[in-house]
Amino acid sequence: MESTTDSNRFIDGGMWFIRLRWIAIAGICLATKFSDVILKVSIQEIPLYVLAGSLLVFNIISLIGLRRIRQVTLPVRFLTAKTILYFQIITDLIVLTCLLHYSGGVENPFIIYYIFHMIISSILLSPRECFLITSFALCLIGALAFLEYQGIIPHYTLEGFYDHSFYQNKSYLIGTGFIFITTSYMVVYMTSSVSSRLRKQEEAYRLANIELQNKDVIKNEYVLRLTHDIKGHIAAIQNILRAAMVSKSDEDRNDFLTQAHKRSRRLMNFVKDLLRLTSLRLQHKLDMTEFSIKDSLMHVIQEVKTNCPGNIEINSNIDTMEEKFHGDQLSIEEVLNNLISNAIKYSPEGGTIYINTVKEKGVYSIEILDNGIGIPRKEQKLIFSEFYRASNVKKIEKGSSGFGLSLVKQIVEMHTGKLILESEEGKGTRVTIKLPFNQPGKKKTTIKWI
Repeated sequence: MESTTDSNRFIDGGMWFIRLRWIAIAGICLATKFSDVILKVSIQEIPLYVLAGSLLVFNIISLIGLRRIRQVTLPVRFLTAKTILYFQIITDLIVLTCLLHYSGGVENPFIIYYIFHMIISSILLSPRECFLITSFALCLIGALAFLEYQGIIPHYTLEGFYDHSFYQNKSYLIGTGFIFITTSYMVVYMTSSVSSRLRKQEEAYRLANIELQNKDVIKNEYVLRLTHDIKGHIAAIQNILRAAMVSKSDEDRNDFLTQAHKRSRRLMNFVKDLLRLTSLRLQHKLDMTEFSIKDSLMHVIQEVKTNCPGNIEINSNIDTMEEKFHGDQLSIEEVLNNLISNAIKYSPEGGTIYINTVKEKGVYSIEILDNGIGIPRKEQKLIFSEFYRASNVKKIEKGSSGFGLSLVKQIVEMHTGKLILESEEGKGTRVTIKLPFNQPGKKKTTIKWI
């Protein structure tokens, strides 16, 4: 998949070739003049200068093209940058072959310069593309050597540089060709292997950096939300106590103190949920013991019934299973209390809560069903996130922390369980907890949740 990193890599690689090409153009001109004037070596000056001029024009066109594609959209920029890079490499190899042809062919020691393009290609392109480029370069060299050896094209000997013509020595051509071919492929293999690992590491670091940035944003929002909520509770308590202090009526003072007490309890619950969730996340461990889920569920139901409005009915159908469950009893009871309390809280007057349990295939399922306000479909995926509260819930209760369901999800997942939410706004909600029934000393049951 195209990315900004890949397109930038191709653009930077193209610019790299352009910078090297400026040096190559100057080097061709200087080497041609130096060979003719100083070394007195017979070379084809005019073709070499023409090739240098052609390379100059090509370099200017490549530079303009690369500068312009930085302004286009990503998919077009990616394809254009890669195409220009391919075109540069192929053109350079063809020009280099022509330069060698007019300056001694395979006798010219500058033949080693093919390796540079192979190395750079290995850094910029995939291993498969690198081997294709290398094969193309070797075909060019092989074709040049074959055509000169057979006399199909003329061979321009470097007179004054070598005592005899290597291009007609079959043993030299085969031996040197084998060494050059194997060296080329080994260079490409080693370079592309290192480059592939570096690219993977670079991508991993890039993704890690993005994740750290996202977590930093979440952390800042988390701290901001915490301070805002705590400050809101404390400010409300202070205002209530201030009103109680100036009130001259004992009845009003008692009413204010009752409000302050309720608000402080709400703040205490908020801090308690926060500390519990933070502790679970930091330690990521539970106090595992053997206990009866049936007994815990009956205990929680009895506890919530004491605070349940008289016009809301709780019907329970609890499995008679007597096996002991291995888990954190306090945490499981906290989950059950939270979910059942929510069902009661958001049920209408005269509503009914249904609690059903069943054990099958190594899984204990607890279903909590209400006919309350439900959850909007678009918000159901977010309902177990920290601080998140459904839009219709905010209209009913403004003081909730938004930690409860996040804590529920954390505890269930730490028991390798699963939460299933089914809800329809205005008709009710069904929450099902599925817990694998594992026991210490026995083979662990592996559940593949779908």
